[in-house]
Amino acid sequence: MEAINYFYRGILPHWQPPEATFFITYRLFGSVPKVVIQSLREIYEMALKEIQNEHQADFGAIMSQLTLKERRKIEAILKKKRREEEWLHFNRFDDFLDSNLNEPHWLRQPALAQLNADSIHFNANRYFKLWAFCIMSNHIHLLLTMEQKAPIRWKVMQDMKKYTGREGNKLIGKKGQFLEKESYDHLVRDGRFNRILAYILDNPVKAGLVKHWQDWPWTYCGPELLEGEHLG
Repeated sequence: MEAINYFYRGILPHWQPPEATFFITYRLFGSVPKVVIQSLREIYEMALKEIQNEHQADFGAIMSQLTLKERRKIEAILKKKRREEEWLHFNRFDDFLDSNLNEPHWLRQPALAQLNADSIHFNANRYFKLWAFCIMSNHIHLLLTMEQKAPIRWKVMQDMKKYTGREGNKLIGKKGQFLEKESYDHLVRDGRFNRILAYILDNPVKAGLVKHWQDWPWTYCGPELLEGEHLG
């Protein structure tokens, strides 16, 4: 496969290796106040700066004296700390979104929820293995694994959101931006699959909308997961 740079930056860094599994959240435009986005971003960037400063204080003066193997081990520790902070940032944002269902709530409308569900399934048949999704009133959670020959993930999401945004505006008679341009995504690592799956399915239960996740009409869980032990 031809080498591609899978890293780009918007609000967050996004590492997008091929055939990887992702937990993705995307939302309606304006559903999170800008002041909250800025505050969460400042917390994230401050934490990264502290990690870098600690790294420099602990190892900066001796790095040149270490063997290549020792340097690589230290860099791996630094990389792991950054990933952990990225995961914490993703969780802070997601927790705010799930506990503060701010307007707009267009996805409460069955026609709009169905539009997005159909679009997810359509793209899943072409570009990714779909494990689960949950459509809430102002945001959507996805758990998927990209197919080998699929375009880069951000392009797939961009095209999918462009379509649902355009058709969604038609359904509600609205003009302008429908969905936020950037998705919040997290590369699923370290045995977190089951935890993320449960988080997605439990969304409407935590919101007090239903008692059991199976009762929410806009939740999907792959049949192979239902037959297996992922939900046990």
